[in-house]
Amino acid sequence: MNQPLAVSQAEALLTTLLSQHGRADAISAHHYHDLLKEADKYVQADKAAHMSPDLAPYSLLGMQLAGLHQGNLLSAELYPELRQAELDTLDWLKQCFGLPYAHFSHGGSENNLQALWQARDRHDGTRQTVFASRARHYSVDKACQLLGLKLQLIATDSQDRMDLTALEAACRKQAPLAIIMTAGTTAAGAMDPLQLASAIAEQYQSWLHIDAAWGGALLMLPEQSALVASLNKADSLCLDPHKSLFQPRPSSVYLSQHALVPGSRTDYLDNAPGERLTGSYGAELFLPLWLNLKILGEAWFFQQTRARLHQARRFSALLKQQNMKVWNGGTGIVCFAAMDNEFDELVRNGTLSRASINQQAVYRTVFAGSRTKAEAVFRALHLSR
Repeated sequence: MNQPLAVSQAEALLTTLLSQHGRADAISAHHYHDLLKEADKYVQADKAAHMSPDLAPYSLLGMQLAGLHQGNLLSAELYPELRQAELDTLDWLKQCFGLPYAHFSHGGSENNLQALWQARDRHDGTRQTVFASRARHYSVDKACQLLGLKLQLIATDSQDRMDLTALEAACRKQAPLAIIMTAGTTAAGAMDPLQLASAIAEQYQSWLHIDAAWGGALLMLPEQSALVASLNKADSLCLDPHKSLFQPRPSSVYLSQHALVPGSRTDYLDNAPGERLTGSYGAELFLPLWLNLKILGEAWFFQQTRARLHQARRFSALLKQQNMKVWNGGTGIVCFAAMDNEFDELVRNGTLSRASINQQAVYRTVFAGSRTKAEAVFRALHLSR
């Protein structure tokens, strides 16, 4: 139960079930064969186009448990065991990042909206501008539109990181409501200069949100503890375990220095829900992570994170040996420049993806899990030439 069925096994099971229920014609064999083939297509050592990690060993079992336990934690008093599993997992994450409040959510886009919602409502209303880098996630744009805030983009450097000189200049002209820094940009996996930005946010009394949806796993490593300790004045931070901690979707977490304000009272709930975007939720957001943490321990997650980062460094080194221009932001994404359309076939088959760094078109690889291997991706590049 802790490992997925092979495609052939799943296909045989589907065939048997449809036949037993007299529904053999409801789904053509051709269709579900192609569906399963599609699922298996990208589970290969040379497929590195997107943030699609292989799952931790007991994630599927955790999903089964979540399916069996349909408790809605808006009524947490009815499900004390499930609530305790949630709290245990959140306590681990709060300890890793040094922030006192946390809750699970469905994704980083939701968390970025949550952060700006909190920032807006905690302020006196005189500030309406949000600063974020040109390499920010597109969800920041959507969040500002939904909340009626103005987004001002700050220039990035040659490595896709926010330019702090440009940030300071913008702050001198107008102190922003919030500054959003990215720990692991979507295109290049770059880490904005978080420590220095924290000081700037404090100077101008701006809410500091760190979008670590991708790069948060790097920050969790014990060897990054000094950096994380320097960020203890960040107002909020988000992390997506379903991107970088080998978990099934959805699994995301929002952490903050500030407790959520109680929301509207409802007659059918004992406690008013906090002002959080997530409504009804339960085990599906955290039980696979909780189960792997209980069985394997945190050391397993750290070991696997180091291993995939090693593969990214190895791939970067192989490219540099070919005198290619390479970007490695240190979070598991490696980009490289090549002749126009040189590797487009590998984009179409899911080996690579396309991105842009400071208006330069690049090819992009993502080392999200243990199955993606540097040598395999590198061999695919040579085969396509």
